[in-house]
Amino acid sequence: MYDVRQEQYTTVIREMIRHENDVTNHRIMWLLIGQGFIANAFVVEGRGGASEDFMLSLAGILVTLSAFVMLYKSYQARGYLKFLGQQAKQGTLQEEHLPIVGWPRKRIKNWWKDVWVCPWIGQAGDVLEPWLFLPSLFIFTWLIVLLHQRTRLAPALALILAAILTAVILAVCCIVLVWSQGKDEERTEERVRASRTDGYRDPLE
Repeated sequence: MYDVRQEQYTTVIREMIRHENDVTNHRIMWLLIGQGFIANAFVVEGRGGASEDFMLSLAGILVTLSAFVMLYKSYQARGYLKFLGQQAKQGTLQEEHLPIVGWPRKRIKNWWKDVWVCPWIGQAGDVLEPWLFLPSLFIFTWLIVLLHQRTRLAPALALILAAILTAVILAVCCIVLVWSQGKDEERTEERVRASRTDGYRDPLE
């Protein structure tokens, strides 16, 4: 007995992609609201000490990183669902690989090779989408505030350094997430192989 008939796989995957799009929109709104509160506090405390400004800037960066991690997972979930959708259209998607959530713990290893240019991003144009552009903009802004308060760098040099640090921070987050998820895929594949080996019976016995 199967939960979903094979001819309905593409319909189910389309609904899951639509759900991930809605989740992404909600998380972007959460990011904007959180940044609004912190920016408002920063303006109100504009006459406060350097320590208050530092704490608010650090909070802005941490809130942005938290939202970025969630947004990046939704982005990967949409990529994985796109891969499953292609398999469903070709009739090669197995029922055990049809997920309940968009980004399941049990995934097909190296799925990205069929839909993405690399494990981290689908295509170069995706860097301009709100899920990446907005976190980059907020981290860049808060880093400029920190550099202005804590250093005596020239404005142009501070802008360049903030841009470099923003790119490095987000790139490291993506690499670490992809690496940890790759380990999950390897462990899942090892468990599947072990279960198949343990359950194997020679038909001649």
